[in-house]
Amino acid sequence: MSSLLLLAALSGPASATAGFDPSSPAARFVGAETYTSDGEILLWSAVERLEDPDRVLFTYEDFNAGLAWPEDAPYAPWIADCFGTPTPGSHAALLHVGPAFSFSSGTPVLFVPGAGDNASRGFITMATRMNNAFRPVFALTFAHPHGDVFQQAEQVANAIARVKALTGASEVDVVSHSKGGIASAVYMSNLAETDWGRADYDAVGTQYRGDVRKAVFIAVPLGGVDTVYRWSSGNYAALDADTAISPSSWETYYPYTTSAPAYSTDLSAQDHFAADGDLFPGQRQLLRRWDHVYDLPGESAWLGAYALQQDWYTTYEGGFGFYSYSSGIDDAIAAGDGVLDSLEATGVHPDIELYLLAGTNTLMPNGTEDYLAGMFDQAFVDMATEGLDGWADLVADLVGNTWVDEGVTEDEVRGLVQGNLVMGEVSGPSDGLVFVESALQEATLTGRGAVVVDATTRDLSHLDLLYASPITGQLLIDLGEANPEADGWMRAVGARYIEADTLGWVEAALADPETGGDDGGGDDGGGDDGGGDDGGGDDGSTDSGTGDGTGGSPDGGDDGDGSAAGGSGATWDKGGCASVGLGASSVGWLGVLAVVGRRREGQGASET
Repeated sequence: MSSLLLLAALSGPASATAGFDPSSPAARFVGAETYTSDGEILLWSAVERLEDPDRVLFTYEDFNAGLAWPEDAPYAPWIADCFGTPTPGSHAALLHVGPAFSFSSGTPVLFVPGAGDNASRGFITMATRMNNAFRPVFALTFAHPHGDVFQQAEQVANAIARVKALTGASEVDVVSHSKGGIASAVYMSNLAETDWGRADYDAVGTQYRGDVRKAVFIAVPLGGVDTVYRWSSGNYAALDADTAISPSSWETYYPYTTSAPAYSTDLSAQDHFAADGDLFPGQRQLLRRWDHVYDLPGESAWLGAYALQQDWYTTYEGGFGFYSYSSGIDDAIAAGDGVLDSLEATGVHPDIELYLLAGTNTLMPNGTEDYLAGMFDQAFVDMATEGLDGWADLVADLVGNTWVDEGVTEDEVRGLVQGNLVMGEVSGPSDGLVFVESALQEATLTGRGAVVVDATTRDLSHLDLLYASPITGQLLIDLGEANPEADGWMRAVGARYIEADTLGWVEAALADPETGGDDGGGDDGGGDDGGGDDGGGDDGSTDSGTGDGTGGSPDGGDDGDGSAAGGSGATWDKGGCASVGLGASSVGWLGVLAVVGRRREGQGASET
């Protein structure tokens, strides 16, 4: 960043990045770019590229081959095309407009995705649900999957300004997931008196305009994370600087041990520090120590094999281990601009209504086949025909003796061994990535007096929180019943989806006053499901497609699921919020729902 530019910015008022015009996007796409990559299902009515001319705050952040937007992939449909490059500068962002925008009314809803995500993947199910209820729906895609939160906060402000220009609304509702919630909170906390200790954002960052009515934070690490320092063996997945999709907590790796220092791998590009490459600038801004609350895996004998974390002590506290050098988590936190401390010292504007949702299930669907089978040999797979007691005995070495007590079913244990499910963060109550206590830390948001209307948990993992409804749950159950030996694990996950109904919870939280009812829906005879006037059951749907159907047309769509038809059946993960190396995507399995969504959506998806 030019020092002259910064000095010029500091001499003026800190109100907004100069020159951003919300009335006119840099580019607008209404053709193939609004569909899935195969052209079968309509996802959006338009995709707009927003470009901010500011160069005091915005930079071209570093990419590698693993982080660059793919040219042709179902999980990131047309993203690179709309940006105009696989490695866009962070002055750009994409705003995706719901298919029913022309027919919608009420308070607009803006969805803000987490790290490694995009508008057409993680939030597509939830966005479709709200779209089919005829709410004005919009979703962001940030330029960099792990970008600086201050630059992303400014893009949240820009997106809200554009939404207001398109709709004429004075306020929007913002639904954020994971790391995206920190960026949203920064904008909502950026009042005139706020001092972030970041000269560029303090100089030109948009001051909060009083334009957020309600803010929903889903699995947001409000209290921070220490995952990549806590689970040090995950660093083995980040040794290649060109393919790493999550940061390393090691700065140097010694393949022949630290006793042979002449042979080493420099991990500067993918560590948590800016020097010599900075692939993950936003990840250090999320770091907080949690060892005072939950013991590190390396000192938790009850974790069995999970406790065997390479160089766990020196990774966390700093120093040379057997195979690595780390500066330690405290130095990484110090490099993270004090974002979480500043949020706690300030808080969002007091007029914003807050809703917090955390997951409590550490079992995450996995995109890597035979994950544990590859680790523990074929004998592990052969146990798939054994009963739950046999499985509980076998996995006791991995996760202690609490599985049955925790409600893990035989289907789920079998899914774990088959590689369809993986265990996430188990050293404390979590959604597999973020500790429950972190996701529900109200103090990060309430310093100025904002009220948390509802803070709740669901028995789901980090990304599952975005998809759960009676529709998606029943789809999974049906698929599990069709092939119980291979897909039986889907029955258990489906049952959790039905019980959790996070889509219904979000819809109810965002209900406009005039809609009435606890579920945002009409008289559908289906209870609290957000359904319309169709006399239907617990599916949240109406005869005109006001269920969870992906990209469904408002005048003829089905009430199908839609969770993956827009590319959320990804095996590409770019690291996730907490950036742990747990194989490939934890949402790869959702591709199965795309098939069902396409079949049930049928003609209605292309009629809008």
